[in-house]
Amino acid sequence: MNQPTLQRYRRHREYYIEGGDIVFLVENVLFRVHSYFFERESPAFRKQLAGYSTRERPGGSDADPCVLDGVTVDDFSRFLWVFYNPIYSIYDAPTEDWAAILGLAHHWQFPKVKALVVREMEKQPIPALNKIMIYHRYEINRDLLIQSYMDLCLREEPLTYTEAEDLGLETWLMISTARETIRRGDGSASPTANRSMEEVKRVIGQVFRLPNLV
Repeated sequence: MNQPTLQRYRRHREYYIEGGDIVFLVENVLFRVHSYFFERESPAFRKQLAGYSTRERPGGSDADPCVLDGVTVDDFSRFLWVFYNPIYSIYDAPTEDWAAILGLAHHWQFPKVKALVVREMEKQPIPALNKIMIYHRYEINRDLLIQSYMDLCLREEPLTYTEAEDLGLETWLMISTARETIRRGDGSASPTANRSMEEVKRVIGQVFRLPNLV
C-alpha cells in the first residue's frame, strides 16, 4: 500500500460509504469503507495499520488513500460485497466471483473469508479442471478435490496439452501417474473396468499424498 501522487479520482458509486473511516484507491477509484473488517479479519492489514491514530494513518482521506496495487475495481467490489451483503447470510454469486474473492482473501490473509468462499463454492458444480486449478492456487484443502481428481483420472480422454499447461507440471504428472496406475491394474483399456471406486480412491490417495484415502 503506497501513497499516490495527488490527482483527481472518482468515488465508487456503492462502496464510498460516508460513515467509513478508511479510503482505499484501486486503479483510479476511491473506496471509503470500515477499517474494522480489515483489522478484525486480516493480520496483514492489522500490522499495516497498527500504531496510527485514525487521523494519522494512511487512508484517512481522499487526498491520502491506501493504494491497493495489483487489484481491479471489479474484484475489490466483489470482495467488499462479502462484508456489505444486503441480504443477510445469503451469498449468491457465480463461481467466477467467488474465485476472485478467494484470490484476494488468500493474498491478504482473510481466513474466515476463505472459509466462506470454499463453503459456497462447494455448493456449486465446478468442472474438475477449473476446481483443481483454483484450489491448488489458493492452497485449499486437497481432500475437497478427491472427486475432481477422480473425474480426470477416470475419463476416457487423456489430458490435452492446454489442460496440462493450465494444471502445471507437478499436477499433470500426478494425474497422469494415477491414470496409468489405475489402467494398468488389470491391463484394461478402460480405467473403470474391474476397478472399484475404493481402489481408485486408494490410488489417488497414494499419488496425491492424501492420508485419509490411503
